[in-house]
Amino acid sequence: MFLQLIRYRLSTMVAASALAGYVLYPAPLLAARAALLVTGVWLLAAGCSALNQVHERKTDALMERTRRRPVACGRLSPLHGTLIASGLLVAGVALLALTGKAAVVGLGLFAIFWYNGLYTGLKRISATAPLPGALCGAVPPLMGWAAAGGELSDYRIVLLAAVLVLWQLPHFWLLAIKYRDDFKKAGFPPLFPALSDAGIRRIVLVWIFATAAVTLLLGVFGILLGVEAKALCLTTVCWLIASTGWAMWKGEDAFFSGKIFIRLNLFMGVVVGSIILDRFLAALPL
Repeated sequence: MFLQLIRYRLSTMVAASALAGYVLYPAPLLAARAALLVTGVWLLAAGCSALNQVHERKTDALMERTRRRPVACGRLSPLHGTLIASGLLVAGVALLALTGKAAVVGLGLFAIFWYNGLYTGLKRISATAPLPGALCGAVPPLMGWAAAGGELSDYRIVLLAAVLVLWQLPHFWLLAIKYRDDFKKAGFPPLFPALSDAGIRRIVLVWIFATAAVTLLLGVFGILLGVEAKALCLTTVCWLIASTGWAMWKGEDAFFSGKIFIRLNLFMGVVVGSIILDRFLAALPL
């Protein structure tokens, strides 16, 4: 029940993106600071997920995909869910404070406000909520970069953050389209109501290709240094483009079946992993 409440897979991915931001900065790695960062970000992500389930318990209960979540189905009371979320958030902020970087704490607090205070409520009002919501994906790598001592205006971390922002939108859209009946039942505003499914596919395809194109810039601008990481990233980009294009050609059933959503998740996992792998391979003695 607890793992379902904190959405541990998502929390782990968020923490990994923070680590990618940290190791991206060209400075000696401080294991203790990295551990504080990763653990703190993981706790923040887990707390935000738990608090989100408290806020959305009524709509979650109406949707087949989410109705078994602990607070939505009544296995956990809203009070207990709030207490768990609060404990996780406080612990996460405390660990981030131990990094000694005020910018890291500030970004963490901003993420809590933006995700739980703005985005969660905006989803009920407007179908454009994923646009500001996508900024949440940019915050963890920025936190990692700041923890390592980098300036947030540096083009290297801005580029990595841009990849995550671009990726967030088709990621959400594909999920919302696959479960469109669920979202409609829960009262969420429909996505692209004026467009046909073919039009929606074209929009999602453009955003996926944009994500892939910007990802290639990680190698072009020297953010990925090693041959292994560059090859892994390039292979993953080509695979995503080819598989998405093939699904587009096959039509609606193939595109909206959920396979592209899973491939997008795998793609981002490999991109983040490539950055971490690149940094650790570079640190190995020759």
